[in-house]
Amino acid sequence: MVLTLWWHKGAIVTDIALCKKVPNVLVPRFYSQEATSEVMTADYDYVKKATTNNDVLIIDVREPDEIKEHGKIPNSINIPLGSVSSVFTSMSEKEFQNIYNRPKPKENSEVIFYCMIGKRSGKAQREAIKAGYKNVKNYLGSWTEWASKQ
Repeated sequence: MVLTLWWHKGAIVTDIALCKKVPNVLVPRFYSQEATSEVMTADYDYVKKATTNNDVLIIDVREPDEIKEHGKIPNSINIPLGSVSSVFTSMSEKEFQNIYNRPKPKENSEVIFYCMIGKRSGKAQREAIKAGYKNVKNYLGSWTEWASKQ
């Protein structure tokens, strides 16, 4: 994540439109710590271990028909990609518990997303990050890898 700030008349300004109108504005950049791919992704062994850990929420973002046709990773719940944003931003804890029989994750809870090949789960991961969740991973191998190792 990159946060860009501008310095103008002794104050920090975050509005680039204002800065473009003002000559001689210093434009420093401040970088937060980069997240490594190991922190943001999960591999087969990591997910296999997570299936027995109730503190980790594994979410399948495929459509229900895909799950019926192909199967699912044990101990995972299904939240289709199109619903991820609304579930993470506006669904109450009580409603989440009633629908998924699991507690709604907190901002620091570990969540692993997967789909068929890892593309939709990457989108779901970005949606969760936008919603303020900090410990979300994408299982890059997703269902295709999982099924091949069973």
